[in-house]
Amino acid sequence: MPMAKEHSKLLLKTTNRLLDILQELPEVPCGLPSVTTLIKQLNVSRTTVQKLIEILCKKGIARQDGTNKVLLRKPLPSDYFSMEEIDNSKSDIAEKQILKKLSSYELKPGDRFSELELAKKIGSNTVITREALLKIAQSGIIKKHPHQKWEVVELSPSLIDEIAAIRKLYEGYAIQTMQFAAKDDPVWNAFIQLEKRHRTLLKQSRIKLAEMRDIERAFHTTIIKASRNRFLEESYDSVFTLIFFHLWQIEYDKVKIKRVLNQHLAILEALLAKQFNTALKAMEDHLDHAKISMKHVNSLLEKKAG
Repeated sequence: MPMAKEHSKLLLKTTNRLLDILQELPEVPCGLPSVTTLIKQLNVSRTTVQKLIEILCKKGIARQDGTNKVLLRKPLPSDYFSMEEIDNSKSDIAEKQILKKLSSYELKPGDRFSELELAKKIGSNTVITREALLKIAQSGIIKKHPHQKWEVVELSPSLIDEIAAIRKLYEGYAIQTMQFAAKDDPVWNAFIQLEKRHRTLLKQSRIKLAEMRDIERAFHTTIIKASRNRFLEESYDSVFTLIFFHLWQIEYDKVKIKRVLNQHLAILEALLAKQFNTALKAMEDHLDHAKISMKHVNSLLEKKAG
């Protein structure tokens, strides 16, 4: 994990995408695709491509001698950055710190701040802070006009309704696609392991927020990945920002945590029993509950801040 912590979340994800591309090359050793080609394929800057090549060299996948870049071997599963590593990147740590400030109303609707001001408060640099802010901005919690400071936006009931609607659309689609998953598809084992994790967690007298965050991501990520649709996976990323924002908020009401876990468990049990209509209805109920919960907690925090 040390190498992962040196880089931003975006760079780690892009590295994994590059490894996928290199898997498709017919023979090794061979020359790496040109910098221009990688810029187009990955939609990144020349500087980012150079950083990616440095990572490949550190992993022993490639060698660079001046302008000569050689792929020594195809990537192995161990070469990929795991979700744990990605979630512990510099930008992810910065994102968590910013979300905590937002959910505790240390940064409240109407507040304005610069990247430099915030970077100093969270002990980061402006580049990493900017990446975290841009990720959070996709969710609508904050916004920035050109040449102006960032501004915290009110998490309105209409925005919460939009979040619930897109989650129903995405996760409903994912559940429907599971009807066609083969018996030996790895997703079924993933659901079995998730079910065990939920039951273990529910036996604990006290559930830590970090544990809840981890299992929440694992649960929804596993369902979304079952759709086998990378565009859906990538666009769902910004929704997770709002989910985690809400999880910071429900620190004020820990009773809700076990209720959420039991809702997850009902969905998992239905999926493993291949009762897809039941799973779909349980997911809709779960997301409706999440919407009501977000509105309620948001209202309480506004009163508290006032």
